Amino acid sequence: MRYLLIGIFLLLLEGMLMAQEVRPAHIQGKITDFKGGNVILFNYETRERDTISVDENGCFDHTIFQDKLTHMSLFFDAYGCDANLFIENGMEADLGISFTKEETYGMILDRVVLDYQGDNADCTKFYDDYGKWCYRESPWPFTRIDTLTFAEYREAYLEDMDVQRGRLMRVKSLAFRQMMSEVLKKDVWDDLFRYAWSKPKKDADFEHWVESFDRNDLANMELSSQYVRWYEIWHPQPEGESYAIYHLKNLKKIFANQEVINAFADSYVEEYLKQAREDIDEVYALYKTISTNKEALAAAEVLYARYSALLPGDEALDFEMTDRKGKVFHLSDFRGKAVYIDVWATWCGPCCAEIPHMEKLAAHYAKNKDIELISISLDEDKAKWEKKLAEDKPKWKQFICLDAFDSQLCKNYDINAIPRFFFFDKDGTVISLDAPRPSEDGIIEYIDKHLAD
Repeated sequence: MRYLLIGIFLLLLEGMLMAQEVRPAHIQGKITDFKGGNVILFNYETRERDTISVDENGCFDHTIFQDKLTHMSLFFDAYGCDANLFIENGMEADLGISFTKEETYGMILDRVVLDYQGDNADCTKFYDDYGKWCYRESPWPFTRIDTLTFAEYREAYLEDMDVQRGRLMRVKSLAFRQMMSEVLKKDVWDDLFRYAWSKPKKDADFEHWVESFDRNDLANMELSSQYVRWYEIWHPQPEGESYAIYHLKNLKKIFANQEVINAFADSYVEEYLKQAREDIDEVYALYKTISTNKEALAAAEVLYARYSALLPGDEALDFEMTDRKGKVFHLSDFRGKAVYIDVWATWCGPCCAEIPHMEKLAAHYAKNKDIELISISLDEDKAKWEKKLAEDKPKWKQFICLDAFDSQLCKNYDINAIPRFFFFDKDGTVISLDAPRPSEDGIIEYIDKHLAD
């Protein structure tokens, strides 16, 4: 009995010692010329946010416990940019942070300059360098891919990827190497699929490769979506048939696994119904014969009931918005003019990319009394929105919905992603709940056509 108690005691002691060995991650540092605003540690896996306290001198000291190595982002709210971090328990890091200007989306934006000292510095450096190689300065533009057969492209590309894998193997963290190995594996498939897009051409080796993965496996949904795109290049849409009908029919032809069919059909129809297109009845009827997902079918029924009453020519749902002075306006206040609406936010890169195009559109219609151009922000931070307006000095009407995605606007029109564009006529009826973007070719012709109706 004595030996049993001693054994239990030793096991408990070992457990206590092991528990003591697990230390939280510790990051500290200084932000040069810090101008305030929140500094947020964002977890890409859990989507959790952790606000870091920064003093008036820009110094911070933060600890965080992670069950495993996790890709995180240090986001600087006042600057609208971030830096990658890879956090794991026990690490110590000292970060020197400053900012520089860089042209992005045709605009001059802030970019983080990170002086990283300590554990996992090589993780962040590899990730940043890989992103630069893979995306910003890719050695594989379409102009190069289009000159090769698939066999030539695959061989040369895989040689380049082997170089990246060699660099990865020099990173100290085993957990990071394992995590990034999966990322590189996925990127290989994505990048090789690029052979199909620029100048589609028949290539037996490519077709054999495309058919080599199991598109009926739910784990391959991302690849399967690319397969659908490739399939539709070589199986043209019948004349007179809408894309939605054509696309839903293709799912039954392409896939044998009903769960995969459901996944594609459910997500596609959910977004399609929100556009309130004129063929909504036909698309919804076909969808009910394709999906067997009872929960998704019930959700689609609700959307159909709402958006079948918001077709072109139907009365728009009214909502509130606030101007810079805090005065409340409604969509209905603009009756008598057609209204083109841009829903955006300062933190949304693609939204900000549309601003120069919206500016040109506003200048074009500046003297036209038949149309009003409106931008509505979903920023939760009014000060950040006001700062952006002070910098850009837009010459068209600007409003904000501080409840963001919980606002009346977003609830009325099921907005869960931006940018989003709406077009209503002078009588307050729907022209489009998914209008073309300001950057799209033919946008002026599109607007003029409806103004003349």
